[in-house]
Amino acid sequence: MNTQLALLGRRVNFGSRVRRRRLVLAIFAGFAALVIIWCFVHARSGYGLLMFFGFAIGAKIMGGRSYKSGLVPPFDGGDEREQNRRDRAFYLAYKWWDLTLMPALLAVGLKNNSLYPAWSYAVRGFVDRLPFGLLLASGMLYYTLPSAILLWTEPDIEEAE
Repeated sequence: MNTQLALLGRRVNFGSRVRRRRLVLAIFAGFAALVIIWCFVHARSGYGLLMFFGFAIGAKIMGGRSYKSGLVPPFDGGDEREQNRRDRAFYLAYKWWDLTLMPALLAVGLKNNSLYPAWSYAVRGFVDRLPFGLLLASGMLYYTLPSAILLWTEPDIEEAE
């Protein structure tokens, strides 16, 4: 696992478990903020592009999958211990994956009720964008959750001298 990362032109050491956990919390809080704002901003405002770039930056920082410069190395090699850790992270991330899509399905049900036409324009706009926002959140979690689990659970990494 990489312990050094350049953030805003400054090298930051993420060998400490506390720093890695703070980074994971900050990235997922940013994802949550982007999805929440998506539900309140009109879909044609170009906000989707900003959301994509925010997601790409967060995924690149965490690494994994195909990003070589992130904290977690790409998932194409490593010794047996690293492969076992990755397998465990994927198992934990996708064990209950079917349940993450349930809020999006329930949000669709909000639109299909008899009171929907009586709601105010703002509430209807929010309910119209809610299912897609929840699907975007599920997609972000699908792509980044194994890397986040690896960053969260790895013990402190000491620098080799």
